[in-house]
Amino acid sequence: MTFLTEEDKKAISEAVKQAEAGTSGEIVFAISEASARYHHELLLASIIGMVAATALYLALPFDHTIGILLWTQLVSFTLLFAVLPHLPLRRRLIPSRELDARTREAALLEFYSSGLYRTREANGILIYLSLFERTVVVLGDRGIHEKMGNQHWDDVRDKIIEGIRQGRAREGICAAVRSCGEALAKHFPHRPDDVNELSDQVIDRPIRPDAP
Repeated sequence: MTFLTEEDKKAISEAVKQAEAGTSGEIVFAISEASARYHHELLLASIIGMVAATALYLALPFDHTIGILLWTQLVSFTLLFAVLPHLPLRRRLIPSRELDARTREAALLEFYSSGLYRTREANGILIYLSLFERTVVVLGDRGIHEKMGNQHWDDVRDKIIEGIRQGRAREGICAAVRSCGEALAKHFPHRPDDVNELSDQVIDRPIRPDAP
């Protein structure tokens, strides 16, 4: 994944470490190439393309045969199904609400798979960035969410989006991490018996094998 360099990841990990120094809370930053495979949308687009190729074949001014018609359908569908996943415009074929729903679902799974739900005071925060969907999801466990609410998570998300738009993704992510750290330190300050419950490293999350 080339969106973040190794130097970027080290800087983000250090920002997480510093943000957690003043709190008992935990912050996890995860990035994924995509939150789903969108098989249904890919199949639908291939079928539509096949229908268009069939219509074009039938419109050509020569005699048509069932054999060539079937080959036209087979070849067009196969080519589209193979090529569409690699086209940069593929994202436009998928409804925005589907992109949002899949990203939200993947973020929730990441929240649990990374162990954030196990923090002692229910004060873990996940920052999840999905590249294909161009979406950031920020989730706070119930302890910190009750203190901050959705507006704070939206503000954290917007820091990352603004950084990416300015070509300063690392700076935007680090600013978001610091904002989470400040919120956690205010409501869940560091305690003498605190331990670092989760790794500070950036999580590069591949697409799940069972992703739809």
